[in-house]
This record gives sequence, structure tokens and C-alpha cells, in this order.
Amino acid sequence: MALPEHVHSISKPNGRTYYYYSKFRRTEREWPRVRITAEPLSEEFAKRAAQLDKLDAVKSAEGVWSWFFTDVTDRRHPLPEPADHRLFWEAVDKAEKIGIQVKAGNTRSFRALIAEFKKHNAYTKDIGESMREQYDRYIEIIEAAWGDDPVESLEATTIQGVLDKGFADTPSAGRVFRSTLSRIISWGIPRGFRKDNPVEHTERYDGGGTYSPWPPEAFDLWFEHARVDVHLPVYSALFTGQRKVDVLKMLRPKVAATEMPIIAQKTDDKVPVQIHSEYRVIIDATPNGEDKEAGKPPQLNLHLRADGSPWTYEGFKTAWQREVDKTVNGEKPLACFTEKRWVFHGLRKNAVCMLLEVGCTEDQVSAIVGMSPAMVRHYAKEVSKFRLARSAMKLLEDGWAQQRIHVLGAKKKEG
Repeated sequence: MALPEHVHSISKPNGRTYYYYSKFRRTEREWPRVRITAEPLSEEFAKRAAQLDKLDAVKSAEGVWSWFFTDVTDRRHPLPEPADHRLFWEAVDKAEKIGIQVKAGNTRSFRALIAEFKKHNAYTKDIGESMREQYDRYIEIIEAAWGDDPVESLEATTIQGVLDKGFADTPSAGRVFRSTLSRIISWGIPRGFRKDNPVEHTERYDGGGTYSPWPPEAFDLWFEHARVDVHLPVYSALFTGQRKVDVLKMLRPKVAATEMPIIAQKTDDKVPVQIHSEYRVIIDATPNGEDKEAGKPPQLNLHLRADGSPWTYEGFKTAWQREVDKTVNGEKPLACFTEKRWVFHGLRKNAVCMLLEVGCTEDQVSAIVGMSPAMVRHYAKEVSKFRLARSAMKLLEDGWAQQRIHVLGAKKKEG
């Protein structure tokens, strides 16, 4: 029988015959060959033959080939290299299916999902402006990659491939991309876009986006070596549990005030920040920026630079990194902050753990630091382990006299 154009066969010594597609064969424009995993006269072979005309291969100046499939709507879908013929043809079938669904009027695409999501309170009211800006950055990536694809067609393997290749060097960005995609798909499930969330079957980045609380030595090092005007923000984060962006927006409380309410930028919620007695003393001892000789009145902002001007977010971020990287007498006393991941956000965890340790309920902690109940419960589990371990050891100490004879015998070791 006559084979389709650009298809040829190769017979092996064992008697088996294999079929390959290689356009422009034996010319300078020859494509890498693609194996057709089917026998002539079979339905699969006929299907592959029809798909061959819709394949395209482009060679870059560096000699790297890129493969594409053009569906019935004339949209080009990128394909993996044909070296793994199974994955290659699976991608071709998926691209063809997407084109057929779009042409048939399937409006359950990512573009439609994103449009509906952006009209809903989940996007317009339930999150703050900064969170919407963060969503928008990653929604743009999602829409560019899969905008016209049906939401139900996205698979975990595809998402994992994007995480592995696109965010290998930026795990923090990868975490945000993954969580944004998961949030949008989850929102679309009860609205008929698909029945499950494939993001749940992808790998989480190490750390899960959380940071360790600062140990005592971290505070000792920071207050000894860091410039004085970056001390108060650390105390503020420790005693209030607020995020950096909200700490730097704090206004100086009145002398007799016991709280200083703020509007959390991430959620737009009002947080009733309470002022601890020791924190009150620290605030009162910190310069307020007033300079009578220069005619400068006291600043409204709480956190000020050494020159008396308020810290900006970017300015503080730059100053912080300079302190961590600075060299003193040939040494970098704060370099361990990078190595051990002692970051500003870790102070938020310090605050939560302190409150839980003294017996605050999860609802109380959530109200004080403005953290979601789910995240507070996550931290509470860790604190509970230590609390249970301490109480268990106390019970063992109290009952050791009775237990020792059963474990080690009546005779005590001397010396």
C-alpha cells in the first residue's frame, strides 16, 4: 500500500517494520523524524496520518527544534520533542481535542473563568489591593499559557512541568503562581468549569511559603549589629504580628493609647492592634522625628529613618538587605540571617507562637495578628507538640519514683 506523504518505513533484522514521518527528508530542510506507533490499515494509523499535515517544526539559530500542532481553530499548540513518541502523540491528541471543543462553542475556558472570577466578590471585595495586584501578575501568565484551553483539559503533569521549568530558580514566585492557579480553579469547580483541582496533585515547594520564628540569638545579633533605625520595626512585628507592609504604615499612637488599629493591606480588614506594656516603653523611647531648631514637627509615622523621615517599603527593604550583606572588620555578622532564613516575616510567626504559648485561643490570636484561622491552627499544632511534650515530662518527673523501680530496679547507681 502507498504510505502518506513524507512517511517511510524501516525494517529491522528481527523482521519488525517501523513507520516514521520526516518532512523534507534527505534535504537541508529535513525535520527530525517522528515515529508513528501504529500499523497501516489501522484506525490509529489513519488518525495519525490526518494529524501529520497539521504538524510544524521550527529550527532556531542555535539548532534547537520546536514542535507545534495547529488545531481546527488555527491555534498553534506547542508540543514536546518527538523523542518520547508516546508523550508526543498524547500532546497532539490533547491539542486536537481542545480545538474541537473550542470550535463547538465550549465557553468553559480559562479566559472565561478568569473573566467571571474578576467580577466576583472573591476578587473585588474579599482581598486587598496588593493581593489583587499579585493575582493579576500571575493571572496574566495563566491566561497567556492556557487562555483558550478548556479548564477541564489542564492536567497536573502540565502544571508540574511549568513549575519545574519556569520557576526552578524562583521558588517563591513558583509558590505564588501555584497558589493563584489553585485558587482560581477551586473557585471554578462549583461553577461548572471542572470537577477537581489538578494543582492539588503537584509538588509543593519546600517550606510551603512559611518561615521559621527568630530564635533568641537572632534578636541578639540584630540589635547588636544592625543600624538603630531598623530596630523598632522588628519590635513592632514581634509584639503585633503584622506583616512588613502594615508595620511600616503604622502611625505613632497617642501617649495613653492601648491600641492602634490598622487596615491590613492584604485583606482590607481593620485589625485592632494592641500595645503591649514593654512595647509601649520601646515606642516612647524612640525619636518621633521632631527637630525644633530646624522647625520640623513630630512625624505622624511610627517608623522613621535616622534622618527623621518615614520609612518607605522599598527603602526599608533595601536597607534591610544592606544590613544583612554588610561587612564589618572583614566579617559579615548578619550573613546567617540569609543562611538560616531568618526573615522579617518570621517575626509574625514569633508573635503567633508567643500568644499560643501563653494560652490564647485560636480566635484570639486570629483577632490580634489578623491571620486566617486556618493558618493559626497550622501554627497551633506545632506549639501544641511542645506543650504536650513539656506536660508529659512533668508527669514523668512527678511519677518517676514509682516508675523507676519497674524500669531500672530498686538499686540506684552511685557516684
